[in-house]
Amino acid sequence: MLREPLVSQFPKLVHLPNGTIAVGGAVRDLLLNIEALDVDVECDDPLACASALGKVITLGRGDLTVYRVVVDDRVYDFSRKTDLGRRDFTINAIAMDLATGDLSDPYDGQEDIRRRVIRMISPRNFDHDPLRMLRGVRLAVRFDFTIDDATVAAIRRRSGRITTVAAERVTYELHAIFSAGKFRKALQLLNATALDEALFGFPVDARRFEADDISLAAAYALLLRDPKEFAKRWRWSDALLRDVVTLQQLMRDPNLIALYDAGEKLARQLPLRVPMPDFNIKPLLNGNEIASLTGKQPGPELGAIKRALLEAQIRGEVRTRNDAERFIQSLRPA
Repeated sequence: MLREPLVSQFPKLVHLPNGTIAVGGAVRDLLLNIEALDVDVECDDPLACASALGKVITLGRGDLTVYRVVVDDRVYDFSRKTDLGRRDFTINAIAMDLATGDLSDPYDGQEDIRRRVIRMISPRNFDHDPLRMLRGVRLAVRFDFTIDDATVAAIRRRSGRITTVAAERVTYELHAIFSAGKFRKALQLLNATALDEALFGFPVDARRFEADDISLAAAYALLLRDPKEFAKRWRWSDALLRDVVTLQQLMRDPNLIALYDAGEKLARQLPLRVPMPDFNIKPLLNGNEIASLTGKQPGPELGAIKRALLEAQIRGEVRTRNDAERFIQSLRPA
């Protein structure tokens, strides 16, 4: 029986009134033997149910209002009861009565979990919220599922509508897709559903790439032709854009100096087999020592000499203090 493990993950569920149901991701994850961090709860008076558990955060408005409560790092989202037929995919349309533990599965979601397939409930549900098309790709990538042919065809016919969705929502899904360590599978599904052309402006070909388990920034660096324009359109953080641009520069010229300047954390995200510098290298001589050897006063010229020494060390041309002193002296005009 699934009720016990669900309640053990979300203990506050025991305080809710009869007739309350859990639906969607938490139930799906239980069937997949995955621990969930949030649960969707439907009841007759969602605000009252939420208020009984703690401080309420209101999300959305109108019929889409969700009342969120966070208890011990577990997220409880409350909304009014809806027809399971309005949900996106069959694996997300399985409901559990929290009083009895009985499951309601009108669209054979459990069978699709067994078959490891993402299957839509109705193509009309994509019209209601086009983001569901991209969410289907995310679920297939996350769980290593396939997407059934009818669902792929329905998404292809509507793929252009993904651009009507709020940028933040699209970006959340894309970041999740490209953070899953299944880069080529993600590209295959985006291409099969034609979401690639709608989002990137061109079809992607997973066969061009060898890498799979790569970082989010590396995935975008490999894929995008104009990351600055893409970042502006889909409202990336400045930090992500900097990383993607830097990685693309390193892919064009992965020299030791550029790799060192990028830093070990970023440089090792490169899906290329290139030698890496010793990221722990520091100049063998400090500013005062260089000033003593050159007679230079502190300032930009002295800083440039110190930088030249560091680069020589990174290239392996200078290895000892004696090497460093000879290198500095070699820079002095004759």
